[in-house]
Amino acid sequence: MSRFDLERARARLTVGEIRWSLHYEAACESTQDLARAAAAQDAEQGWTVITDFQRGGRGRQGRPWAAPADQALLFSTVLRPPIDVLPLLPLLAAVTVAGGIEVSSAAVADLKWPNDVLLNGKKLAGILLERPSGPAVILGVGVNVNQPAEHLLDTATSLRVELGHEIEREALLAAILNDLANAYDRADREGVDWIVPAWRSRSAMLGNPVTFQRDGETVRGVADDIDADGALLVRMADGTRIAIVAGEVERVRLQS
Repeated sequence: MSRFDLERARARLTVGEIRWSLHYEAACESTQDLARAAAAQDAEQGWTVITDFQRGGRGRQGRPWAAPADQALLFSTVLRPPIDVLPLLPLLAAVTVAGGIEVSSAAVADLKWPNDVLLNGKKLAGILLERPSGPAVILGVGVNVNQPAEHLLDTATSLRVELGHEIEREALLAAILNDLANAYDRADREGVDWIVPAWRSRSAMLGNPVTFQRDGETVRGVADDIDADGALLVRMADGTRIAIVAGEVERVRLQS
């Protein structure tokens, strides 16, 4: 494995709504912390930091995110989304990460609400959105790229495991960022009504049984739809629908 080549990634970026400013750290505690610090210093939208190794990487709800050096794609970027995009940013981020994966590797990922990226039923990528004080949102992405199976949890996978060969991380980063910039362009031209349908088209979750936590208890229902604000609508056994705006929702694996 080799260190990330920043110039190779820069050469693949296209000019769009977001002007990307790429930065590289061989190792760090967390790219999220670096991006938050940059945002606090008024970094422009598109400021992005990539690392080959995180000592204290984190995912949603503070869970640790660990990967061997030089094998995963780990980056965080500063975004300053328009007000109408903000509530749908988790879905938009998932759609663009999945799109970039498909463009660079031909692997067609499946989305799990709100923003997990799966391949063949296992977690391929995680997305973390943090909003510090001010208008900035910090988008963190971790994609399992070239890890062998023995370096992954049983519930996770990598592009190398699924495709049988290594993937260039620089091309993957550029594809994700280009897709995100194109999405910003489209939102500027057309508004945001296309974001939820785009997420639906990449997810096999809807129509399937799910569980979630409510008042300390595990509740079961069926993932019915996504509303206009990005909430997951779950149909309960009595036919009522409830909207889930945050938290973990797990698909129920049906016995074959």
